[in-house]
Amino acid sequence: MALEISLLHPTFGGEVSGIDLAIAPDANTVAALREAMDRYAVLVFPAQHLTDENQIEFARLFGTLERSAFTYRPGTTHRLKQPEMVDVSNLDASTGTPLPSDARHRMINLGNRLWHTDSSFKSPCGALSMLYAHAVPPTGGETEFADMRSAYDSLPAETRAGLDGLAAEHSLMHSREKLGFTDFSPEERAALPSACHPLVRTNPRTGRKALYLASHASHIIGMPVADSRLLLMELIEHATAREFVYRHQWRVGDLVVWDNRCTMHRGRAFDESYPRDLRRVTTSHVEQDTRVATQ
Repeated sequence: MALEISLLHPTFGGEVSGIDLAIAPDANTVAALREAMDRYAVLVFPAQHLTDENQIEFARLFGTLERSAFTYRPGTTHRLKQPEMVDVSNLDASTGTPLPSDARHRMINLGNRLWHTDSSFKSPCGALSMLYAHAVPPTGGETEFADMRSAYDSLPAETRAGLDGLAAEHSLMHSREKLGFTDFSPEERAALPSACHPLVRTNPRTGRKALYLASHASHIIGMPVADSRLLLMELIEHATAREFVYRHQWRVGDLVVWDNRCTMHRGRAFDESYPRDLRRVTTSHVEQDTRVATQ
């Protein structure tokens, strides 16, 4: 059947109805979803009933899956056993109850409340992220998304021209250090070196440009660090103006898929005495996607 998509925001975001993702979609449906991602950048699939395996297999249809950054630390007990799955929860791995405020897993996840794009600190970087809700608090805990295509389009022409050819260095340690968190093992630091990515990305299928920013971006290559950080802060402030932002209120069973290469997102605060259990799988960016397709 044809996908039915309702616009969630004037410029991006669509809610998809009439599809059960527990049943593997056929090739035509996958192709239609790829086209919808190019159009909407964020897709919401409500009322899904997915196992971790369902979620992982659906994600595999769209590319190679990343390994979770925090499976590298030896001796750590992980709540989720699949290395492709990121635990975006406030739950203790042993008890399944909400974590204390000083727990390492909580401190790592606090960085998700900064505007970011998943795995910009990796090379290849993150492409599509797929986040599924198993439990949500009664209030708060929303995720906000910023349309980096519209944000780029709205910049003055001279500003856009000045961004051409610029690249930024991204580091997970940089974003976590903003919150005072530095507890990374040598294995994690070795496995997660910084990565450089262009400040503006072009979708090879549509030719549309988007800002590529994040709290992980530490500085712009070839610029004085102070000046480059001021520019990054100004661009993030511009891109997160309300006219570019969609706020998603989670419901159990929501699967939200977004393209990290043309959006930013952040989690919002919530009463952490309640469980919040979301699980994410992310595909890796394919290098040839950075080139504009030619006929």
